[in-house]
Order: sequence, then structure tokens, then C-alpha cells
Amino acid sequence: MAEVVRRRYSRVLLEAREKNPEVAEFSQENPVEALQHVADDNAADRSPVLFVAVRLPDLIIVDGGKGQLSSACRELQRLGLHDLPIIGLAKEHEEIYRPGRAMPLQLPADSGALHLLQRIRDEAHRFANAYHQLLLKKRIDESILDDCPGVSQNRKNLLLRKFGSVNRLRKASVEQIAATEGIGPKLAEEVHSFLERH
Repeated sequence: MAEVVRRRYSRVLLEAREKNPEVAEFSQENPVEALQHVADDNAADRSPVLFVAVRLPDLIIVDGGKGQLSSACRELQRLGLHDLPIIGLAKEHEEIYRPGRAMPLQLPADSGALHLLQRIRDEAHRFANAYHQLLLKKRIDESILDDCPGVSQNRKNLLLRKFGSVNRLRKASVEQIAATEGIGPKLAEEVHSFLERH
């Protein structure tokens, strides 16, 4: 949790500073206040507004309870963004945790606000799962078989689909490899020998 918050909001602040070098003179201030000073200065000078507002959320929703919320708050504090509104949504009892409050808030089960928070959390899960699947697919797409002579992308996909992984393919006999559609005995021998060497 800490790493995700650190990466996300460090990047936001870095992009804001790159677009607005004047922010560096306010570097000891809270970043949000520093960026606001630059906007105010531009408005007072009636100069064209060069300030590009940093897009900070109206509310950060953390997937989890006290522990995850505490971790996220610590990272925001380190970045000088401790004023951002943040809550944690614990899934088990749908409790809403808030910084500085010992007891969680429980909205009624039929509350529109609770349903909105649940939909936001579920969409974040869907997005994370889709990204994880993309990484797995990419890992399959990049394989030691890419270096094996005679094994095209199509043949690599056929082998990985049949055996599930390069490790299982390593354990297969030449006959088992040759039984794969599109892989003849000669190529099966080459694949088997290549995997023994690598």
C-alpha cells in the first residue's frame, strides 16, 4: 500500500513541478499550498496563466481497514499531502475507516453512498485483476522459447498452451513434444535439446 501511494503521488507532484518550475521556491511548504501560491501569483500579475493545476483527488479510497489506511496516510504525510481526504473501506463488514477515528463508520446496507463506494472498490479490483492478467500474458509471450531455433510465435503458443509452462515442457519427452499439433519429430528433438542446454 505504501509503495503504491508513494509512487502515485510522487509522480503527480513531480509532473506538477516539471510544468511549474516556480514551485521550487515554495519547496518547504505543503505542495498543494505551494502550487496554489503560483496560481495566485499568476492571477495577481494578470499574466497568462501558465499554472497547470495538479490533479489531486477529492477523496482517496483505500481498499482495506486500519492498517492499510494508516500506511497510506504515512506516505501522504511524507509527501506533504496530509490534507487530502482519505478513507479505508474494509470489505468484510463494509466498514469505513477514517484517519484519527478509532471506530469505523458503518453505513446502512441500502445506502446509496455505500453502494457507490462498493462499486468504486469493485472497479479497482477489476482493473487490478485485468492488469495482472496482462502481466501473465506478457510473461508467456516473453519466453526462453523465443531463442529456440525453428520455434515461431505460433508454435511457442501451441507448446505453452499444451504444457502450461516452460518448466513442464522441459520435463516432457521428445515423443510428448512431437505429439503437439504443428510440431514434428525433428523440431521436437531440437526443442528438447535446446531446453536441456538452457
